[in-house]
This record gives sequence, C-alpha cells and structure tokens, in this order.
Amino acid sequence: MDNQKLKEYFNFDEGDLIANRNGSLTEKQRTRLTAELKSMRAKKTRWAYFIFFLAAIGLVVGVGVWFVPETGLGLRIGFTVGFGIVWTIIYGVIGMIFLPPAAYTDLELANETGRVNIVRVESHNSKTHTTSSRYDLYIGNRRFVADSRIGNILIQGDEYTVYYSE
Repeated sequence: MDNQKLKEYFNFDEGDLIANRNGSLTEKQRTRLTAELKSMRAKKTRWAYFIFFLAAIGLVVGVGVWFVPETGLGLRIGFTVGFGIVWTIIYGVIGMIFLPPAAYTDLELANETGRVNIVRVESHNSKTHTTSSRYDLYIGNRRFVADSRIGNILIQGDEYTVYYSE
C-alpha cells in the first residue's frame, strides 16, 4: 500500500487521518463535505422545482380548459380530471421525492474495517446497444462506488479501515 497514493486518491492528510481515527472530522473535511452536500442539495432542489413546475402546467391546463368556449362538457371534465387532478398529483409526488430532507447536511463519521473486494459491474442497454461499467469497493459489509483507479490504490484482499460520512 502506497500511503501517498492513498492520501491523494481519498483527498486527506495525516491530520485528517488522526482526527478520523478519533471519530471526528477536521475543519477542512467538514468544510469540503458541507460544500459537496450543499451542491447536491441545490441540484435536487432544482429538479424538485422543475417537477413542481410540470405539475403546475397540468393544473393550468385542467382549469384553463373551462375558459375555452368550443370545448364540450366531456372534454372539460376529462382534462380537469386527467391534467388538473391526476397529472398534478403524480408530478407533485415525484417532486416531493426529489426534494431533499431538511436534515440532509448532518455529518456523522462512521468507519468500516474489512478486506478489500473490488468488483467491476457492467450494465448493458439493449436499446442503445451500449455497455457501461462502474467499480464497487466492498470493505467488510459496506459498498462504496469507486472509479477505475481504485485498483491501483488498494490491494485486493488486504484489510483496511475506511472512514466515511453517513
């Protein structure tokens, strides 16, 4: 195990490691993780607002059809039920799923000790005839998504302790 490669890959230094072994994060780690979490929260919030906007379109169509004089009663009721109610509820629920919870920025430190198992997972899309792959890093009973460089950093079968935020 090359400690320098390990430190560069996981973006930590000796001070970070000492703090993590004592069960806490350094201020540098806390700042970096908080910025990453805020960025992720902002992306999810934007998606949620976009989905809420789509829900509002359904509501506008469902109400707006009543102001078009050429439409019959059946069409008005159909559009009101289909777009004004069903569409709005479906997209509203999807938007709520995308909306991140308020406690999304809690930074709790955990660790997992175990033998390294690196697994390459391939997915094949039959519609586009493409194959994509990712690497899963298993330490003990915990799975982490990693990139292809992980095999050059950690040695398959060796025992490591990994510190991560929950």
